[in-house]
Amino acid sequence: MAVFSRLKRKRRRSTSNRSGVGAPPGLLVADPEAEPSRLSVYGIGNGRFQKHVGVDLDEALALRSEWPVIWLDCSGLSDIGLVERIGAAFNLHPLALEDVVNTDQRPKCDPYQDHAFVVARMLDPTGNSEQLSVFFGEGFVLTFQERPGDAFDPVRKRIEKGAPRLHAGHADYLAYALIDAVIDAYFPVVDRQTGRIDELEDEIFDDLDAVQVPEIHGLRRDMLNLRRVLRPTRDALNALLRLDRPFLREETKTYFGDVQDHCDQLIDLNDTYRDTAAGLIDLHMTLSAAATNEVINLLTIISTIFIPLGFLAGLWGMNFNPEISDWNMPLTQSPYGYPIALAIMTVIALGLLAYFKKKRWI
Repeated sequence: MAVFSRLKRKRRRSTSNRSGVGAPPGLLVADPEAEPSRLSVYGIGNGRFQKHVGVDLDEALALRSEWPVIWLDCSGLSDIGLVERIGAAFNLHPLALEDVVNTDQRPKCDPYQDHAFVVARMLDPTGNSEQLSVFFGEGFVLTFQERPGDAFDPVRKRIEKGAPRLHAGHADYLAYALIDAVIDAYFPVVDRQTGRIDELEDEIFDDLDAVQVPEIHGLRRDMLNLRRVLRPTRDALNALLRLDRPFLREETKTYFGDVQDHCDQLIDLNDTYRDTAAGLIDLHMTLSAAATNEVINLLTIISTIFIPLGFLAGLWGMNFNPEISDWNMPLTQSPYGYPIALAIMTVIALGLLAYFKKKRWI
């Protein structure tokens, strides 16, 4: 998921595909790094389907009169002329098309008279993020992706297996299935994040490591970026539920309500584990401080033990002549002086250790 954060930061810095200051609204400007545009289309209805990949727009539009519903997917946004032609063919608003090619939009839902426009962020299994733009109205669903590869394979398989609801010829249900697939793709990413946080919690208790805090910070940053996506996505779904248009049936609103519930679950998981990650940082700092204090306490105890021993060694090392007075440096002339001195030092050291243990300092 760290890739998600890097992409977000890179996208915030990059404004090369925006129109200039004072440019007229609806002006489309392609990102120089945009992927080549490629069309694929599904014709769906009456229990049948037809699939075409790599078609031109005229071939795709010819299917519109033959099928109750067509799903036109455009991956890659480098061909501004193609985007404009699609917009003209389906009567899409110029401001919506501008949002399609400016791929730093926040998730939202814009209703129009004969279609709805939904912007979402789509994640792949590795956590890479891209903008997805969805238009749907009576008899059509349009999707615009930044690059090839998406979360729609489960929907494609259901179409090809003849799923009754998808083959019933209702574009709003197909739009629901696509948006639901996008939201469901968040769960594996969030599960990996939450699983890693649980692992880090165990690792912190088992063995503190300097690299744990940067990793936790990275996870928190990724979760914050995910939160910035999930909350407006929930608002967009809520706007869809309030939408009163003939192309969006009440039955399909029930399904969109289920997608909103999934989004709420993701938000709750994200918020809970983001707080847990913040707590892990505090826990790491606390345990690190405790470990440092233990080392300091041990060194202090060792130093305390050696203070009287060093005093005795220094005292007996002074150069006073014992032959002048019996009071000068006792034991220095005794044949047992050295072992007696060592015994005295050992007794002092053991006594201090016993005292520290009694006080539970060690």
